[in-house]
Amino acid sequence: MSDDAAHDGDGDHEESDGGDGADAGMNEAVSRFLAGADDVYGDYDRGYVDADAALSVLSSRIDDLRDAAESAEADDGAGDE
Repeated sequence: MSDDAAHDGDGDHEESDGGDGADAGMNEAVSRFLAGADDVYGDYDRGYVDADAALSVLSSRIDDLRDAAESAEADDGAGDE
């Protein structure tokens, strides 16, 4: 896989898309998830981790992404009244 955004694995992928804070936060969470998932797949492909460990890490990253999505939804609904 190839990333045009010079992936360095540290999760610091700040992008300014002109969106509000919740959108920017969700974009950041998705970027972190995708970078982390790529790292896990790479480690698995190179034989550094077994399938159970890879799935465990991916499950944790999915939980983090889900938490970020729920937080973004809560932020979106906070000023709608």
